[in-house]
Amino acid sequence: MVLKPGNMEYIIKGVMSLRQVERLQEIIDAAKKESNGNKVLVSQHETSRSAVTLGDEDTESGTRLRVKVVLNDSLYYSEEFMDDTLYEEASKMIKELKDLAQVELVSEAEIQDAVKV
Repeated sequence: MVLKPGNMEYIIKGVMSLRQVERLQEIIDAAKKESNGNKVLVSQHETSRSAVTLGDEDTESGTRLRVKVVLNDSLYYSEEFMDDTLYEEASKMIKELKDLAQVELVSEAEIQDAVKV
């Protein structure tokens, strides 16, 4: 096969089938549809928003919680939470995923490697 610009674009599109979704529920729905042998990579990372707390309601303080999920090397979800309540909801959804699929907790770097493929 001779590679031409048009052929290369087709090959790249064919290989890169990872699609980013906006909601974690989309990954759960996909896992429910394909109930055989789902593999899920999950990264949960906590970082500090601010080293200084001034007491002003507009000042960021506390933690940022980042969640990244990859399902079967086909769907990708990423979100950074600054609201603990929303993060708790996402954690509950990840627990639901554990009932539907083989979930592996991995580092952010491993998720990034999976997304680059």
